[in-house]
Amino acid sequence: MTSKQPERANIDQNAVAPSKKSVRVNQNRIYRLIGEIDRPMLIIIIALVCIGSVMIFSASYAVGESRFDDSYYFARSQVRWVAFGILGMALIAKMLDYRVLKRFAYIIYAGVLFLNYLVPFFGETNKGATRWFVIFGVEFQPSELLKFALVLACATYISNHASEMKTLRKGALPLLLLTLPAAGATLLQSHLSATIIILLLMVVMLWLSGLKGVYFGVVLGAGITVGTFFLTVGRNILGKIVPHALTRLDIWEDPFKYMSYESGGAGWQPAQSLYAISSGGFWGLGLGQSNQKHGYLPEPQNDYIFAILAEELGFFGVICVIALFGALAYRGYHISRNAPNRFSSLVTMGITAQIVVQVLLNLAVVTNTFPSTGISLPFFSYGGTSLIILLAEMGVVLSISRYSFIEQG
Repeated sequence: MTSKQPERANIDQNAVAPSKKSVRVNQNRIYRLIGEIDRPMLIIIIALVCIGSVMIFSASYAVGESRFDDSYYFARSQVRWVAFGILGMALIAKMLDYRVLKRFAYIIYAGVLFLNYLVPFFGETNKGATRWFVIFGVEFQPSELLKFALVLACATYISNHASEMKTLRKGALPLLLLTLPAAGATLLQSHLSATIIILLLMVVMLWLSGLKGVYFGVVLGAGITVGTFFLTVGRNILGKIVPHALTRLDIWEDPFKYMSYESGGAGWQPAQSLYAISSGGFWGLGLGQSNQKHGYLPEPQNDYIFAILAEELGFFGVICVIALFGALAYRGYHISRNAPNRFSSLVTMGITAQIVVQVLLNLAVVTNTFPSTGISLPFFSYGGTSLIILLAEMGVVLSISRYSFIEQG
């Protein structure tokens, strides 16, 4: 009797203990279950898209009427892109398995990088810069996709080499080698704003990688030194690499000096932006009541749309919109912190950082704190490529948020 009891216990344990194969099958079944997406993040995204769409119409109807005899010209296009973008975001959030992105991250990055190097040779030139492909009459800016592809590649490398990321040779150097070709591709397109964002994204990914503080300080210090050199004694070198950069630096120092017809009116846009912001006051002139959009501020629906928002909605409206972006950054951090693994956490933080960096740089440009570089304001500036890709990235973040509680619960 006593000798058989342990045997029965062993039989019962073997019956209860699942095999490795059954664990994998159950895990796959769990992955197929659709969890709850992060609802606060979804609400924030929808709110930003709605406010941005309203501001597109308010900022552009005068330009649309004067150029195309159609005050709804820009608003109609933007609403169409919003519809496509929201649909894409919903499909990605519902159907995407983020592990697929890791599997093909390097292939995606290589393909997008190659596409960006083709732009200077086969792209469309507009206002002295070649940054676009025109496909069936639709402009497509590959550099927008390059930012996301870089985040994927960096997140994949960091998650695959987590134990080695503290070192300079296997931590910082590979990320630099991943980033520099992307920065070179955007420089060839005379797309300085994309180059700045890509380099700042690299800094963020280095910080998140777990690189030793000393090494991170060395890399950051070297970057600041190089940037300071080009802004001071190396201006002529910068002018040869990016010809229009010198002019923008001069305008940044005193935009009002370059408003006259004799100077070509190059400082007109940043100066009018400052006029718009200062005239808004605390409550603003009222939605649709901007004066600067009536021929004073060129292209008010694009990079300088925040100036129109400040003029019409005032300081109160500005604070509300900045608070929404702050809430988006917080939810991105929350999703990243609760992500199922390091790769998904890094992707979420990378996408969130991209948006935060773009918002900060756009506000700096609009207030003339930073030289004009053509940086769009996420969810607000007119443009189909950036909006659709941005909403697709938000779909990735929402998709990752679905798996968090499933894998950690």
